Amino acid sequence: MQPYFLPYLGYYQLMASTDQFVILDDVGFINRGWINRNRIPIAGVSQYITIPLLKASQNREIREIDIAPDDGWKRKLCRTVHIAYQNAPEFSTCYDQFTHWIDLASGNLSFFLFQVLTQTANWCGIETRIIQTSATYPKDDLKGRDRILDICIREKCDAYINLPGGRELYDPAVFSNAGVKLWFVEPDTHTPLLKSGGPEGPVYSILDLMMHNSSDVLGSFFRQASQRLSPI
Repeated sequence: MQPYFLPYLGYYQLMASTDQFVILDDVGFINRGWINRNRIPIAGVSQYITIPLLKASQNREIREIDIAPDDGWKRKLCRTVHIAYQNAPEFSTCYDQFTHWIDLASGNLSFFLFQVLTQTANWCGIETRIIQTSATYPKDDLKGRDRILDICIREKCDAYINLPGGRELYDPAVFSNAGVKLWFVEPDTHTPLLKSGGPEGPVYSILDLMMHNSSDVLGSFFRQASQRLSPI
């Protein structure tokens, strides 16, 4: 998976279902995607929260991009989150954590996202090891499925787990021939932990769950993630 900024609960359910979670930071940046932005609800309306970048382009890899210097955007972003969640039950502790993450937002984008993903996983009680491809796995001009299989073989994995959106991308026979089972985790988009209504509720940032649920509650929820695995 590419590293995203505070992604939705399905991303973390996938993470919780694995022994090792690999983030692909040596692939092309996606403009107007989820790498540096996400959504939260303000007064029932979906709003973006965004980390500004320097010279971001789909012709550059994620690891090659830097975060823009603070010209006031950090204060504005924190203010937006404050307005959205000031009445949420976990606001006092979660908002302090969010402002800490925004304080970290400088320099290399990939390293920042790695830090935030690691810390949000810890917050949610997820103990999965998180690995950056650029720091661990040589690319060797491999792409797509071949890159994924190469990583699985290097790690001597017997299973590769993805979200349902990957069903159309991977041929289970190819993985099986390499000794790797292909599994998918179904996000629990009907969990009562999702407090924000509206059609986009299930895909709001993980921040929405953190603001409305304690770390203990989230930890219990994500420990059950592997029960939603299904083979292809």
